[in-house]
Amino acid sequence: MNREPAPQSADRTAPDPLPPRLPAPWTWAAPLLLFGLALLLRGLTLGWGLPYVEHPDEPALFRIAVRMAQTGDLHPYNFFYPSLYYYMLASVTHLYSWWGSLTGLGLPLEQLPRDTFFFTTAPDLYIWQRALTALLGAATVPALYLLGTRMYGWQTGLLAGVLLAVSSYHIEHSQFITTDVPTGLWSVLVLLGAWAIATAGRWHGYLLAGLAVGLATGTKYNALMVAVSVPLAHMLYWQRRSLGRSLVPLLASGAVAAVVFLLTTPYIILDWQSFINSFTGKVVDYSPPTSGAFGGRFPVQQYMRFFWREGLLPTGVLLLLLGLPLLLWRAPRPTWLLLAAIVAEVGLLLSFTIHFSRNLLPIIPLVLLLAAAGTLALARLFPVRLPRSIAAGVLIALLLGPQISDTAWLLRYWSQPHTMRSAADVLRAQPRGMLAAVDSNPVQWSGDPVVFPMARVCAHPTAWYQQRGFRYLIINEDRRRPQCREQYFRLIDENRVLASFAPRAEGLRPGPGGAVLDLGQHPHMIPFARRDVQFGGLLQLLGYEVQPGALRAQISPLEGVAATRLVADTEQSLQINLYWQVDQPLPLDYWLFVHVYAADGTRVAQRDAPLRPDYPPTQWQAGELVLERADMVLPALPAGSYTLDLGVYDPVTFARLPVDDPQAVDQSMVLFTLAVE
Repeated sequence: MNREPAPQSADRTAPDPLPPRLPAPWTWAAPLLLFGLALLLRGLTLGWGLPYVEHPDEPALFRIAVRMAQTGDLHPYNFFYPSLYYYMLASVTHLYSWWGSLTGLGLPLEQLPRDTFFFTTAPDLYIWQRALTALLGAATVPALYLLGTRMYGWQTGLLAGVLLAVSSYHIEHSQFITTDVPTGLWSVLVLLGAWAIATAGRWHGYLLAGLAVGLATGTKYNALMVAVSVPLAHMLYWQRRSLGRSLVPLLASGAVAAVVFLLTTPYIILDWQSFINSFTGKVVDYSPPTSGAFGGRFPVQQYMRFFWREGLLPTGVLLLLLGLPLLLWRAPRPTWLLLAAIVAEVGLLLSFTIHFSRNLLPIIPLVLLLAAAGTLALARLFPVRLPRSIAAGVLIALLLGPQISDTAWLLRYWSQPHTMRSAADVLRAQPRGMLAAVDSNPVQWSGDPVVFPMARVCAHPTAWYQQRGFRYLIINEDRRRPQCREQYFRLIDENRVLASFAPRAEGLRPGPGGAVLDLGQHPHMIPFARRDVQFGGLLQLLGYEVQPGALRAQISPLEGVAATRLVADTEQSLQINLYWQVDQPLPLDYWLFVHVYAADGTRVAQRDAPLRPDYPPTQWQAGELVLERADMVLPALPAGSYTLDLGVYDPVTFARLPVDDPQAVDQSMVLFTLAVE
């Protein structure tokens, strides 16, 4: 193990016009500045899209991490991913809960939701967990700078670090609760260890490589392929003696990798059968061409298209392809090490029949390093310093410019609120007297008595909603089906558009296209039983709907039913809708009483409650139609005739509003008569 490092002439790097090392103050400043830049770009929009969750993998990891934090059970019960990132996310969840207990700004651990598919009620925790990915993604940048500096010189390291810092694809995936970007950090550390082996053959290189391989595989199974760089580095250094005593540190490196992997995913051993079943399912899941970004075995063209459109972008691909032969000639050892890791990973992914481009993220930093090195290698073709500097500036601009442009678009896009969140804000700002049907996640409207999530709002025409007391619609292009395309646009044409959102494909903001529509007030179209009674010159009761039924959580349409026959000697409930119209702004929040009287004048049931507590009367607008729910429980009543009276009163003074009804008694009116049989 005392062999001297190979001389630098082994890599035929052309003379560099810049100093071989950074000035001393910049040795530490450069990686810190790179980390700061990377963290800033990855942290600006961590709350993008929330409370809507559009990445399908985020809820799966979130759920397991929250369950681990709540129960203390470290068994993942799912081996689709190794366990390391689950444990890291669970630690972040504990930290979030602790911080929340100190500040009162977070949910207690036991109140955190586990299931957050499509929509979350814990957006702050999502931001915390996304921040972990962003932090590890940002840490990859100085690590890549260090790797590039050691392999090709500080100029290449600096350019590679900047390129990764501004990489739009890496920034995008650094803001997801997923394992892809964190694995890229471990991959860079694997190559740092491998390069230490290839140049010095020291134990610390083998140990670092083994540790990093274990961490990488403990985060994402397919990252194991990056480990091929370790035996290759061993052979590059030891050459013909690589199979003798020198094999001991290589075996030790493998043992370290295995131990770290098992420590980070211990239930592979503790629950072997579940691991086999789950891992087999994962392999099967990547076999049939039923999902994924693209399908087919060995789709080389699709992967090339990814690098052209997203991974490197056109200029990056061209600079890499043109510079790679120069790198293989001038700096073969680091280039072959990087290529070995990249080719092994891509080869594994090509063998699948289901392909997700994000699975390339463990090697994206390595590809970007090659692109940076190739760019500077092309610039060094110019023998004179001034043309070389000009060429380097132009080529660097071609490499970085498209990435910066795409990143600027991405951050601008993600800084906009989700369209369905904006639609909800618009709806909540409207008068809330009538009902609303929405094409948005039902969790968002949990507990709202007048908002009804529907599978497809465009399934019904305008008149259908107006006849049932609906005034507002939120329509969503993602839920529009071909069979209701015409109806979708007819709804927009027939009604007042309060807000509209461009289609998702236009890339203006997260979320689907759609609109918030106002259908207007049309009480004449609603088939309720008419009464037309004034209360104190402030309120007008237009009519009612009634039917037997369970107490409701929402003010659901009763579609004009006026069923007033009940079964004797049975406890039952009445569903009652009241239709009010406001003549002028109300001075206070009135209460409603509903009394049920037997024929002999005995009060047998009573209900007193605020008028629309979710939308107090002082917020009602002059001329507004307000739908109220006055459901009540009735005791078991003997057969006979009963009257249901109602009135409105001041909850402080108990003074009742005068009723403009000749049959009113004590400022209450008879709404209808019940027949109990």
